[in-house]
Amino acid sequence: MAPTELDDTIYDFESLEELLKHRVLLESLSEGFGVVDENNIFSYVNKRFSDLLEYSNDEMIGHLLSDFLDDEEKLTQKHQIRKRTKGESSSYELTWTTKSGRKILTLISGVPILDKVGNYRGAFAVITDLTGYHAAEQKYKLLAEQSLQGLTVIQFDRYVYVNPAFCRMVGYSREEILNMPPNEAWDLIYQDDKKKLLEIAQNRKEGKPIPMPYEYRFIRRDGSIRWVQAFSGNIDYEGSSAVQVLIIDITEAREFEENLRNSEAKYRSLAVQSPQGIIIMGDNKFLYHNPAFKELIGYDDEELSQMDVDAVWNLVHPDDREELTKRMQDKIAGRAVAPRYEYRYMRKNGEIRWVESFSSQVEYNGRSAIQTVIVDISDRRQSERELRSAKDRAVFYLDLMGHDLTQQLQVILNSAALMKNATDSSVKESFYKIIGDAVKRSSRIIQEAKSTEQLLSVPLIERSLTQAVNICIEAMSHAENITFETYIMGGEAKVLADEYLELLISNILMNAIEHNVKERKRVWIRLDSSGLDYLLSISDDGPGIPDSTKAGLFDMSRRFGGLGLHTVNHLVEKYRGQIKVQDRVNGNYTQGLEVRIWLPKLIQPK
Repeated sequence: MAPTELDDTIYDFESLEELLKHRVLLESLSEGFGVVDENNIFSYVNKRFSDLLEYSNDEMIGHLLSDFLDDEEKLTQKHQIRKRTKGESSSYELTWTTKSGRKILTLISGVPILDKVGNYRGAFAVITDLTGYHAAEQKYKLLAEQSLQGLTVIQFDRYVYVNPAFCRMVGYSREEILNMPPNEAWDLIYQDDKKKLLEIAQNRKEGKPIPMPYEYRFIRRDGSIRWVQAFSGNIDYEGSSAVQVLIIDITEAREFEENLRNSEAKYRSLAVQSPQGIIIMGDNKFLYHNPAFKELIGYDDEELSQMDVDAVWNLVHPDDREELTKRMQDKIAGRAVAPRYEYRYMRKNGEIRWVESFSSQVEYNGRSAIQTVIVDISDRRQSERELRSAKDRAVFYLDLMGHDLTQQLQVILNSAALMKNATDSSVKESFYKIIGDAVKRSSRIIQEAKSTEQLLSVPLIERSLTQAVNICIEAMSHAENITFETYIMGGEAKVLADEYLELLISNILMNAIEHNVKERKRVWIRLDSSGLDYLLSISDDGPGIPDSTKAGLFDMSRRFGGLGLHTVNHLVEKYRGQIKVQDRVNGNYTQGLEVRIWLPKLIQPK
């Protein structure tokens, strides 16, 4: 039976022809767009698509789609074309071969084209370049390869990934480990620890809680024993469930404890050579620190030895001090405390470094003390943040193409089809206006997206938050129906940001203005110092937002905030700040919204 109307997956052939008349829209897309006929021959490609494959439009139009694929990808595309002939849409990954021979990974969102009686007449697709997204994944993999800690992935009782650190830990090559059958892999585990690991594996399968971390022993190829501490979790690896395990060699840490009891001199010798920071604390002061810790925080031996209680705790980021103090007190008192903890140190030059610490109670010079091994994880956290931002942005752009622009294309297609059959000139004119408005909305969406496509790659530099706020206020203060009430702290608020700092501020201001339906709108702007941060507060007297919506305002998967707030969220994260929304009048959301943004102060080196 032929379709009676256009929907999200089936497009009338003649209506598509009408759409192709609006090539200005298609050529302005930041994503590739292509159309093939029933013989899988390109009848149209936009410039973004042809540029992606390094061809001109003329070099692609009239040629088979398969001419631009290798043999393996041709099979993938053949399977997808069979879906199109059945009237099915789909999204899938496809790797193209460019004119120069490079491979370009893309996401294809394909839609069939049917004529009025339901016959297959071809297909069109949006083509999204996934190169940047996978580059972020590769960066994360590179980080894993360079990590000092072991990293493994276990699937179907076999190792399917091991990094170089793990290979060095057990004394086997990567190829040897990956080729081990399950029984040989288990032989790497010390006999007395196998039962415990089998219980952990069984509990994981049954959904029971797993202790984190847990310790056990490996038997190296040379027969020596290495103590390790493991953190594990379920992941999806190449389409199937697997377990990822982070493994930290704690053999030296255990030796440190034993050596400390027997010989402080020997302990100091081992600790000095450690690439990780080691400190011993008691009575709220340093009893011992090794060179790696000294390098981490940027103070010399004399400065550290003279630090009083307050100075010691000032090395820890203010937001982390209360929790770390409680952990130290519990540890000294002998109460149960998880040994692993992440927090921030403030270096002498003001730089913030994230660390991961592993603490244990020891006896030092006849007194109870806390020994802590400290691993600098700042680079790892930053790479994870960049990867998360890249994934979020990629997913958002896919959603933008699949929802916002597709919705406008649907309006254009439907209106074009109805306008074609209309006889009354006024009716035709109304449909023409609808099409024009949809084109303008699409163009605006595209321009907003394109304006921030370099957002993640632009480097951070010293910027004046004070100046940026004043510029944005000045640009909007000429509107007659808006009253701005401002308080700007004295002095210059210097932060690490980029050229998009004004975009962040103006997006929040525009959000406060555009969603306020009052004839006379009021906006309150305040910039002040807040500990190690500057706090920018923007409030309005608009309709406000219920608590149920506030919780998901910056959740990109729920799309409450749109492109503007999506950009704000990414910029705040890039600047290593925080953002929060709350009622302007506490407990009464109808009195307007307050957006609070904390950005770290730029502290000049001493």
